[in-house]
Amino acid sequence: MKKFKRGKYLFGSLLVFAFVTTLLLNLKQENEIGDINNYTPIVLLEDAIVYNYINDDDALVIGYYDIASKKQSDVICENGFYISSGLPAVIDNSVILPVTLNTNEHKLMKINADSNTSEMIFNEFNSYPIDSVATMNTGIYMLSSKKDNSTATSYIRKYNENTNEMDICIEKEFTDNTGEQIKAFACNNEKIYVMVNQIETENDTYIEIYDDKNYDLIGKLYFDSELKNFVSNNGIVQFYCFDNYVYIRNFSDYGAIGKIESNQVKTLLDLPNLRIAYNGKNTQDNYYGFFLRSGKDFYLLDVYTDTLYQTNLELSQDESIRNAISDGNDICISIMNERDTETFTTKNTIIVDFDKLKKSISVLTS
Repeated sequence: MKKFKRGKYLFGSLLVFAFVTTLLLNLKQENEIGDINNYTPIVLLEDAIVYNYINDDDALVIGYYDIASKKQSDVICENGFYISSGLPAVIDNSVILPVTLNTNEHKLMKINADSNTSEMIFNEFNSYPIDSVATMNTGIYMLSSKKDNSTATSYIRKYNENTNEMDICIEKEFTDNTGEQIKAFACNNEKIYVMVNQIETENDTYIEIYDDKNYDLIGKLYFDSELKNFVSNNGIVQFYCFDNYVYIRNFSDYGAIGKIESNQVKTLLDLPNLRIAYNGKNTQDNYYGFFLRSGKDFYLLDVYTDTLYQTNLELSQDESIRNAISDGNDICISIMNERDTETFTTKNTIIVDFDKLKKSISVLTS
């Protein structure tokens, strides 16, 4: 067990403090992409970035930015937009994103980056505001909830291309005092990881593991005391599984990285504003990136050596990391202008190669 600053602990992994001196300065000059700073990148593809923004009419706009030509085009404009997870799933060059309108209509949108077109593949009306999606191979899975009188149901469904409907895979019923609620889910390595809250037992949240064929329950994971408090006392915004690790972010914008050891998830790192460089492709990668939103620290997790590197991107005093996304090989970083306290606009958007970032790290101590 290794003590980490801010009183956090490491279990079974190595934390390496490191720094990046001239890397970012060079990348700003060499890897800065064109005029996309007014938008939020949500998917990094091989030769393009899918972005979104809210226009002057409060509509959600989703567009496509070609990196080589530095040209952009808006693909979707959803009027009456209410909310979205903002975390799309990716299959090949297709981007899938759930969107909820202020009419309680839930839409599952699909953007084809090859043809620069879009379609609605599923819709329904539901009073619960938000859905989340994940992919496994070519399957699209979605977590939703609905309420019928005093009983609510949370369920994970899989999109059926033949019927254009969502087939139920896993469901839980709950009331204010009884039952089980699905708080979040993730897909990884031919399994579905379901975060379940036991309503009757206060502060009792755990992960159930299901196979992706018959959806049989094949195992359970239990959080250590620190993560148990983290997941039980707040709603979950994001849940991501990769290799033998999990990433969780709650509604208070605390993020946590946990490592799966036997049937337990042990705290690796948990910090306010800790975000993952999200990869909607859900691939098995060598490295995973994390960052402190509105900060300068960046973390690189090498899953093969179980090493977590902490780096500082040496941003200027008026710069911080606004957002980062990944495709497993590269990472797209949006750098925020801290001087703009009204709109918090992006100052620069750059693309960094994970291997180049790894090679640039100079180890200070371990």
